[in-house]
Amino acid sequence: MHRIPRRPGATARSAAFLVSGALAVTALAGCGSDDEAGKPAARQDIAPAAREQIKDGGTVRWAIDALPQTLNAFQADADASTTRVTGAVLPSMFRIDAQGRPVRDADYLEKAEVIETEPKQVVLYKLNQQAVWSDGREIGAADFAAQWRALSGKDSAYWTAHNAGYDRIEKIERGKNDLEVRVTFAKPYADWRALFSPLYPKDVMGTPDTFNEGARRTLKVTAGPFALGATDRDAKRITLKRNPRWWGRQPKLDQLVLAAVPRAERPAALAAGKLDLADVEPGGADRIAYAARDQGSSGPLAHGPGAALTPAEATRSWARAHGEDEEAADEETAARAKTRKAVKKYTAEQAELHGFRLRKSLEPAYTQLALNGSSGPLTDERVRRAVARAIDRKQLAESVLKPLGLPATTVDNHLALAGQAAYADNSDALGKQDTAEARALLAEAGWERGGPVDEQKKDGTKDGTKDGKKDEEKPKTAGSTSDDSAKDSKDSKDSKD
Repeated sequence: MHRIPRRPGATARSAAFLVSGALAVTALAGCGSDDEAGKPAARQDIAPAAREQIKDGGTVRWAIDALPQTLNAFQADADASTTRVTGAVLPSMFRIDAQGRPVRDADYLEKAEVIETEPKQVVLYKLNQQAVWSDGREIGAADFAAQWRALSGKDSAYWTAHNAGYDRIEKIERGKNDLEVRVTFAKPYADWRALFSPLYPKDVMGTPDTFNEGARRTLKVTAGPFALGATDRDAKRITLKRNPRWWGRQPKLDQLVLAAVPRAERPAALAAGKLDLADVEPGGADRIAYAARDQGSSGPLAHGPGAALTPAEATRSWARAHGEDEEAADEETAARAKTRKAVKKYTAEQAELHGFRLRKSLEPAYTQLALNGSSGPLTDERVRRAVARAIDRKQLAESVLKPLGLPATTVDNHLALAGQAAYADNSDALGKQDTAEARALLAEAGWERGGPVDEQKKDGTKDGTKDGKKDEEKPKTAGSTSDDSAKDSKDSKDSKD
């Protein structure tokens, strides 16, 4: 979304966009496919511009939810703001393109490929010889090895939030020269392109202390097109500036300012000229759309504060404000004045907002409901399948996406999203929502509607069992009794031992 300049010296050189929706959705946009099942659910509306059409210099003020609590993307309190900073100041071996595919970042990586699959999977990285950290040291195998050791999960002194993929690595070695890195996996790992993105310097990953505390508030060494500038925690801003040692194409912007602004306040901040770029909630998106629609119109707005007041309500309000009950009149007069002030403020903001354009796009992301089959009733595959067959995934998708004006599409694949090359609809393996089938599966597993849930005991057995074996094959239901009262008493005792 581009802001229409209103005066000389305004943010004419800064691109301003609005992206609607804060929820992750289930498909990609803007990519084509000959396979209908692999086509995205909706097209992008992002108004792309060629690099040569963008002026050099300027500052963009981009809204974030909060200043990052940590700049270590692998810690538990890392968030989207962390990702936004690290994406600009740290290396990534692969980045996601417009079609949601991992693509080699040539600024850091000349080549990366699987060179062996037997007896072990081996990936060879060939680094860009120009790629250096901000302290002048070359990016190399030592950085890869330090990150692997920190994230492998073998040393609990590292406060890591996740180690997927890194726990599959067996060793990392220098290749034929300093620009080659050999990564050998103990077990095959298909998503190896997701690793080392971002890549931290060995100074951060080398010890538990530097990992846990050394990269929370600052990064002393970086290697991206931007470098960390000032962080103003009172003003809730963090500034990224051009990296003078950057070897790739220079960024178009002089600075990128990330400003923490609550989502509900972003329309007002945009109107006040405090932001150039922001994700907005559906309500904020509506305000932008209303502003464009109302441009050039006269008279009161049909939305915003006081717009829902009916003529009858307005008449009653006037009567109360001019009635004989002085206390009620004072209260109504104050309320009317407050509404007039809110309407004036809202109208002024709307007049400014018509200079923005709303853009929408789906994200390469999804929302997943996972079943934990490691304990409890869900250890039984029949119960897991029953739960899956009972859930109406289409209805869940509609409840989340329709309010955003987005197509409600289920993922139907565990590994790829619609529009990606590897996508295929695998939902037939599970089957469609079927309540009768779900009940049949539960009955087969020994469950009966209205019955109690057996409690798992610490020794791995369940109540009503002896040595993990059922004394009687009875449906799992409330009120079951045995004709043999003595055996019932013994079973009850055994179940408590």
